[in-house]
Amino acid sequence: MNYFIGKNQDNHAPLSNGNVLAWLQQYDAGCHPVDKISQLFFRYFDMSSSLLEHPGSYVLAKDLHEKVWYDPYGIVQEELGQIGEIISINSTRYIQGYGIYEVVSHKGNTVVRTKTWAPPHRNSIIRSIEVKTLRGNPSAARIYPVVHMKNIVQRIENIFISRLAVNQWLATMVSPSAPGVAGNISKAVTGGLVTIFEHSLLPTPLVFSIPAQEIPGLEYSQPVFQVFAAGSSKEEALYELKSSLAQINQSEQETYQFWQGWHKKSITLDLLPPHLDYFWKVSNTLLKMSLQQDGTPIIIGFRPYQGNVWIRDSLWIASTLALAGHREEAVQALYATLGYLLERPDGNYYFAYNVVTRLPNEHAFENDTTGLILYGIWQVWSIIRDRTIIDQTWPIIRQSTEWILKNRDASGLIFADAGIWETFGPHLGEEFEHMTWTSAISAFGLLRAAEMAEAISKQEEANQYRQGATELIRAIHKHNVHKGVVVRSMESKLLDASVTLFFSEFPIFPKEWLAPTLKAIQQRLEDPFIGGIWRHESLTTEEGDLKPWTGPTFWLGEAFLVNNELNEAWKYFHHNYRNSSFCGLLPELLYSRGRPRGIGMPSYSQSGVIRSLLLYQNLKKRVKL
Repeated sequence: MNYFIGKNQDNHAPLSNGNVLAWLQQYDAGCHPVDKISQLFFRYFDMSSSLLEHPGSYVLAKDLHEKVWYDPYGIVQEELGQIGEIISINSTRYIQGYGIYEVVSHKGNTVVRTKTWAPPHRNSIIRSIEVKTLRGNPSAARIYPVVHMKNIVQRIENIFISRLAVNQWLATMVSPSAPGVAGNISKAVTGGLVTIFEHSLLPTPLVFSIPAQEIPGLEYSQPVFQVFAAGSSKEEALYELKSSLAQINQSEQETYQFWQGWHKKSITLDLLPPHLDYFWKVSNTLLKMSLQQDGTPIIIGFRPYQGNVWIRDSLWIASTLALAGHREEAVQALYATLGYLLERPDGNYYFAYNVVTRLPNEHAFENDTTGLILYGIWQVWSIIRDRTIIDQTWPIIRQSTEWILKNRDASGLIFADAGIWETFGPHLGEEFEHMTWTSAISAFGLLRAAEMAEAISKQEEANQYRQGATELIRAIHKHNVHKGVVVRSMESKLLDASVTLFFSEFPIFPKEWLAPTLKAIQQRLEDPFIGGIWRHESLTTEEGDLKPWTGPTFWLGEAFLVNNELNEAWKYFHHNYRNSSFCGLLPELLYSRGRPRGIGMPSYSQSGVIRSLLLYQNLKKRVKL
């Protein structure tokens, strides 16, 4: 079941260089097919930093030999019969899996190809627009880039400037330079009288009118470049715009070469089939695109979490970067994430933050943060092998280990909480439980902290941490394992897919628990209709139905890899790949009717590609040895 981006309106294909972020979308409200830039962001990539007015930026085009306009919204009503069929989205892809996004679509005989990219080290987004005919007959066409501005405070020749805040400015124009008309779109493209809304605070549609271009048979027309540049002042936005325009003809190739060079730093895998090679590259690309300029990894996939720093997700991204060979970015992401930490009243750390205010933004109570912090620091350090990382983060390591050791009750488990799933607990009518996930990740964190303590000659602390981990695993065995099956919590025999990670990513559970747990999860957490694995029993989505999630499906596959059941493992991996978008992004989960949510999630979704392929390759090498 491949689908285009936007089948769920929270979904977007992200495009970023760390300075600016674009959301690209193929379906608008009501699932109208459209190739558009849904939104642009400068700096924090938070909803409060959005630069465009709804509905963003898209293209109108007219084949001068045809009646039918390429017009996604049916805006132009020039003559009878010109509306015709809806736009068809032919293909979407990140070119070579890198950071240039291409869409080919058509309406009637008119084919439009757009490529969108963020030039390296610039505060700009560039979109090239080309037209050809579906039949391949020579023709001529006019292209009309449209952008919905929040306001237009100034026009300098054919440059239009918008001001969003004292430090949020946007400048836009097209190349070759062409006049823009603000106001009624239909009149602007048909030559009618238009009421000009310039120099105002009103949301304003802006249409650039490009002279007619020749379409040479089967070839595309010469590209028209639409440029958006952001800045913390008008002068900075104009500088970024003019600098991007000065390099416009080589910008696409330079961007491609930047991504090509970045991907050469990735771990080299054995020869992959073309489709897996593409998923590998796209997933690495998405990890990079989730990093802001300061290295902070954020959620870039969907509302309402846009721009949030989730400690679990951010550490997952940082550790995946390290595993994939991107060491510099991994270190930067680790430090940026740790820079957000604020203590809760009980000494643990809040797990979610708003990227603008840097204040906690949590809606549940989870005690796994300290264990995950210890894992994240260890994973990056274990690959970089720089003692400085331990020395500089030791106060956080010590705080995290002390919290774990002091916050166990008479059961020996970590105090009851929501586990790994924030949508669980009293706010949803369910009591907190002594979750297996929380105690197990805490135990794993302690074991990794012991390694780091030994690396800086703190043997006494290392012994204490290992003893604490042993006690936690013993408590899990006593309370949370029944006939070899690892269950969700001490209070419930229901299953939780997260426990499979403690056989693969965090290997601390005994091997004899593996087969019984795998069998039980297959029987009770696999979706009976569409396959894939639910998060855990009794947990529902926001739409009230149990549905498979990409992350847990990868996790179960990885557990089967560890159990040397390769066919079963690839059954689950291929399930995820089949549920990808046409451009290769994976959803966080599927809603009812197969609608995806959370496209381009570089933590649970795209990291699953990288981690499962790395685990598969490493296990193959061990077998050969």
